[in-house]
Formats: sequence, C-alpha cells, structure tokens
Amino acid sequence: MKTLREEAIWAVEAARHEGWIGEGDTAVLFHSWAQQKRYLDHLTAAFSHPRVLHAVAIKTQPHVEILRRVVGWGYGLEAASMEEVHLARKAGCPPERIVFDSPVKTRREIEQCQEDLHGIRFNVNTLEELNRLPSKPHFPVGIRINPMVETGAPSVYHVSHDESKFGVPIAQKSAILEAILAFPVTQLHVHSGSSMARTESAVTAIRSVLDLAEEANGLLANAGLERRIDTLDIGGGLMPEILTDSPSAMMAYAQALRRTCPELWSYQLITEFGQWSYFYTGYAYSDVEYAVQRGATRVAYVHVGADFLLRDAYVKPRGMEFIPLGDAADRPIVRTDIAGPLCFAGDYLQKALLLPQLEEGDGLLMLNTGSNAYALWSRHCSRTIPAVLGVDSEALEIRRLSPRTNPFV
Repeated sequence: MKTLREEAIWAVEAARHEGWIGEGDTAVLFHSWAQQKRYLDHLTAAFSHPRVLHAVAIKTQPHVEILRRVVGWGYGLEAASMEEVHLARKAGCPPERIVFDSPVKTRREIEQCQEDLHGIRFNVNTLEELNRLPSKPHFPVGIRINPMVETGAPSVYHVSHDESKFGVPIAQKSAILEAILAFPVTQLHVHSGSSMARTESAVTAIRSVLDLAEEANGLLANAGLERRIDTLDIGGGLMPEILTDSPSAMMAYAQALRRTCPELWSYQLITEFGQWSYFYTGYAYSDVEYAVQRGATRVAYVHVGADFLLRDAYVKPRGMEFIPLGDAADRPIVRTDIAGPLCFAGDYLQKALLLPQLEEGDGLLMLNTGSNAYALWSRHCSRTIPAVLGVDSEALEIRRLSPRTNPFV
C-alpha cells in the first residue's frame, strides 16, 4: 500500500493528466479510500468485540459519498443533529446503525424518530429530555453521562468538566438511577473529550459508567423488571496517529479497556471515533497564487486557509505536512509562512516553516486534512468550496465525489 504522501503526489499528477484538475481549480480536496479502509479495519481489529457498532462521527467528515462508502463497509454513523441523521439515511445507513446524540432534540425530531426511524440509537443529553419521549419508544434510549474527569484535552474540546453542557454529571448518581428505573433506558453513553492527551482518564471514566450500569441492572432486577442496561456507548476522542508496524495507541486503548473493564465485552458496545478515523485519510492541493518576501520570511498565499482548516488557523496547527511540487522541491530551503485567502489577519495555516522557496504558480500539497476540515467549511469571505476527489490508489482510479460549488452566492 502506498503511504499517504506517495498516494498524494501520484494523485495530483494523475488528476491533472485525466482532467480532474482544470483551469478553474485553484484548489482541490482529495480523500484516500485505501487509508480510510485501513484505519477502520484497524479499529475493528483493536476492539475485536463480538457485538460492536463502530459509528463514525459524521461531523468529522460529512461528505455523503464518503459516508456512503463507510456504510457500505459495514460501519455505522454518529449524528449530532437531525440534519446529520438525514445525511446518514441518504448515505444508506439503516436507522439501527445510526447513533443520534444531538443535545437539542426538538419534540418534532423525537416524533420523527418514533414515526420513521425505528431502532435509531437515541442518547438523551439531560434527564429532562426523558420527559419528552413516548411511553413506548420504537428505539433504544440511552443517557449521556458526564464522568467528570480531566483528560488533558484542549479546553475548547474538553466536555467532561463540571460546567460542561454535555451529559448528566455522574455525581448525580441517585437521580440517574431513579431515571433508569422510571424510563425505558437500555444504554449509557460516555464521551470524555476530543484530542485527549491522557487516555487513562477515559478508561477510568468508562469504568465508572460500567459500574453505574451494573448497579442499575441490579436495581432493575430487584424491581422485577426484565429490562436491563445492555449497551454501552464509549464515544471516541483519541488523538490521530500514523499507523505503523508498531503497536498503535488505539490498540493500547482497547487493551487497557480489556484489563480495566472486562465486563464491557459482555455488553453491546458502541464507539464514535471520528477524528482518529479520518485525519490521515485526506489531503489538499492548492496553487501558490503569490509568493512575496517579508524580511527574512517567504510568504506563500494559497487558496485554502481558515475557510477549510478552521481549527488549524483559530486554535493551533494540527500536524499538516506541506509538500512543494515539481521544480519547487529542489530550491533552497527558506523560512516560510503559508497564508490563506481570507480577509482575516489570523488566516495562516502555519508560520516559520522550513520549505523550498515557493514562487508564484507553484503547486503545494497539504497532507493530513481528512478530519474537521471540509466539515467545518467557513462562509467567511464566501469562497467557493473546491471539488472533492476520491482516490483508489490500489486500483489507480480517481473519481469526482463533488464538483467545486458555491452555495453562498
């Protein structure tokens, strides 16, 4: 299998040769089917669970053609809004393989689930939301639990502190247990944060929710009820990683769960890995429109910036790799800033890079743009969304998943 770098260099040249990159395409987005399958296969192997639904987070990469391929491979989808539920259905995902996690589900949306989405995995965000449910829901009901742990995630992605808007704090255990007895709850959901630096905290959080499920099942049995908590949704949150022959962080995480939470393999399991599944599956190409010297720094102006890589510009660079193409690769190495196209002073993809000296008209390849990039496209300056190409590097095939489009003008 080609590395992402090898595939990307081949794909840009092949796309030009085959006419997928035309005169008006100042930037193009690519998605690697081989890398996508590799990551999802690795996820399945890491958990090796007999009753698992790996529901990949739609918000990380909502392109319907990519979702359709993921569903075709047998994976589920996690939806954070009713609109994402509709995307999942459009991609061919059956309701019972959709996890619906919106924190603001309306009464009408709940009615839609009851009428048209039988079997959808429905996680409430608050105990108050349970009061809106039908007495006999046509879908399994879960409660999202805030485990109140510190995971080392950046504050903007940390969702398990005591002021989080997500989930019922586990400190309210008595109220949670009362709700499980009173309402038709059969699953518990926990998600400690995104880009977690300390997965041991996530393992501890899952252990606490597993203990809660065990206690709830004891109470249900004592009350003479047949219903049980039979499903645990452990969310996602792992940092992206490059898969090599060495043991992966995902494998280590699953092994830690086996050691600490062996009972988890007796429940039905749901995961929601988005960023980990997608980060190293995408890359982008842009023309270098201008290249100017500012003191000791070369500034290269490209056609994707904070509109496409919003988190990289507004929070911090997430690990992109920049590859000058063609003759540019052989030029002297200079200090370089990569400036995006927006009328916004913070629109830099990265500063102080050491790259071959870029010139007007060069091509620049950007690796590792698969997650939370196309998904977060910003309307700021109302720029056109580039075409998206799907790449099968093993079959040496490229096809257009969507043309360049501008829904804003």
